Amino acid sequence: MTGGRLDRLRVVVTRPREQAAPLVSALETLGADVVLVPTIRIDDPPDGGLALRAGLRSLGADDWVVITSPNGAARVGRIVAETPLAAGVKVAVIGSGTKARAEAEGLTVDLVPDEAIAEGLAGRFPARPSTGGRVLLARAEVARETLPLQLAFMGWNVDDVVAYRTVPVDIDEDARSACRSADAVIFTSGSTVESLVTAVGLEGLPPTVFTIGPATAEVAARHGVGVDVVAAEHSIPGLVDAMQAHYANRPYVHAEDPASIDAQRCLQDYVAEVARRLDGAVDLEALPIPDADGVMPPDRRFLVARLDGRAVGCGGLDRTAPDTADIKHLWVSADVRRRGIGRALLEHLIVEARRLECRWVRIDADPTFTEAICFLRSAGFVDGSASDDEDDLQRRFTLDLD
Repeated sequence: MTGGRLDRLRVVVTRPREQAAPLVSALETLGADVVLVPTIRIDDPPDGGLALRAGLRSLGADDWVVITSPNGAARVGRIVAETPLAAGVKVAVIGSGTKARAEAEGLTVDLVPDEAIAEGLAGRFPARPSTGGRVLLARAEVARETLPLQLAFMGWNVDDVVAYRTVPVDIDEDARSACRSADAVIFTSGSTVESLVTAVGLEGLPPTVFTIGPATAEVAARHGVGVDVVAAEHSIPGLVDAMQAHYANRPYVHAEDPASIDAQRCLQDYVAEVARRLDGAVDLEALPIPDADGVMPPDRRFLVARLDGRAVGCGGLDRTAPDTADIKHLWVSADVRRRGIGRALLEHLIVEARRLECRWVRIDADPTFTEAICFLRSAGFVDGSASDDEDDLQRRFTLDLD
């Protein structure tokens, strides 16, 4: 699907395949190109659920079941469907997604904190009755200690039970490559962070990182992952809203087939502007528009910049010598200039030149394009002689990457 606020944004979704559909659908509705890279699978606990089953059966009036995720809600729901909870047992959950799954499993939810984190639930949890009370905490095998400690501090007898396990899955080379070339990655749990970082390393992550909440962001930080956005609402809709807000009026750049419709439109507009500004003095044959056989790997790159889902700029890179790459067709639509889009394109092209192991990056500019010359100088390019193939009509600028 195209034409949305996230049009052609390449987003890595790390959720288990069977749970990814709502997030994938929401992103695709907004035009994103979703790269599904499941990093974990959900398995039963080592005891097959015996401790959870026994714990639920032992609860009585004034006791609580606390469920921290949709996966926990599914496990609890299956057992309660066979053996209902005793009268007076209440259910608390963290997050709207957990609430929805619990209710879908037939559970009546009595408490949902405004903040979908452990600290939010602890802050809303009732005091222990004078007659005593137990809390059965159904959650993943590996989880933060914050909630059981805080509930115990309030006087509750806490039974911390493993309801399920998250198990890393193998990530093949195709998935690693897709991850490296994506624009953003979404992490929905600490285990998805750990698994992906282990598989691709920090250098293999996309440049922009989103997390569903602060607990996941904390795990990311421990693994050296810089988090750009933490969803204010810790849910799938909250994540999607956070992505839209992040990319509103913010350009994103990635490699694209120069034969694509958007790339060709940008190139046509680039050629038209050059011809107009030079009053027809330029030979359009000297400004070839590449097609699928033009600016492509291994020695060539073509990038497109988008703003609010619209293609607004482009630039190509051609390695013309073992240590030298030339930038070509660098252009930004006139109506969105002075908004950092040209600099974003240039920075991405320089990154691509480094990946090609080039020392020198060159670009030609007509001497009448004074704003382009000022821009190049501000980026560190040095003015040199006239370019070799334009008969003094163009000035050549060079950047030393060492």
